[in-house]
Amino acid sequence: MTDTADTADTPARPDSSRAAGAVARPAVWADADPLSESLARAFHDDPVMMFFFRDARRRQAKLPRLFRLIFKLGLPHGGCLTTSGHEATALWRPPGKWEIPWWQYITNAAGFIDVLGADFPHALGGMAVIEKNHPHDRPHWYLQVLGTDTAKQGKGYASLVMRRQLADIDAAHLPAYLESSKESNIPVYASYGFEVTGTLTLPAGPTLWPMWRNAR
Repeated sequence: MTDTADTADTPARPDSSRAAGAVARPAVWADADPLSESLARAFHDDPVMMFFFRDARRRQAKLPRLFRLIFKLGLPHGGCLTTSGHEATALWRPPGKWEIPWWQYITNAAGFIDVLGADFPHALGGMAVIEKNHPHDRPHWYLQVLGTDTAKQGKGYASLVMRRQLADIDAAHLPAYLESSKESNIPVYASYGFEVTGTLTLPAGPTLWPMWRNAR
C-alpha cells in the first residue's frame, strides 16, 4: 500500500522555528497510537484519503487504524521519524523496500479489510495506479507519509523530521521520491530539493504530483 505525502508545514531553521525545543527522533512501537492519531488529524482532508474513504464519518473513525497499520509495516525498515510530542511524523521506506510485498497484503489482509471495509477494492485500484507509476529503475528513499497535526501546522515541526532524514539520505548519496496529493504543497517540497516529474490521476479520483530529489 502506498500513501501520499502531505503537509501544510513550511521549512524552518531549527534555531528560528516555533517548534524550538522539539526534536526529531526514530519512532518506536510505543509511539504507534499517538503517532497514528496525529496523522489521522493531519490527513482528514487529504484528497487520497478522501478517495479511499468516501464517507466522512468512516474516514474519521478509520484513519487512525490505517496509519497504525502502515506504521507497523514500515517500522522494521528504520525510516519512521516523529517529533517529541508526535506533532509531525514522516514514514520513509528505504531503497528496494518502497513497495509493500504481496505476502504482507495476504498476512495483513484482515487488517486492511477491517480498516477499508467496502472501500477495499476501490482503494486497492487507487494503490495499483500509484505503484505502477512509482520509479522502478533507480534505488531511492520513498517518503510514504508526512503529516503534521492540524493544531501544529506551520510551526516547523515537519521541517524537523524532513531535515533529519534528508541529512542521512544525502550522507548516503541517494535520491528520494514522493507523491504530493496537494498542488499547494509543491513549493514546500521544492524547498527541500524535490522537483515535479509529472502528474498521475487515480480512477475517478484526485490528481497527484510525483516529485523526485536527485542524490546529493
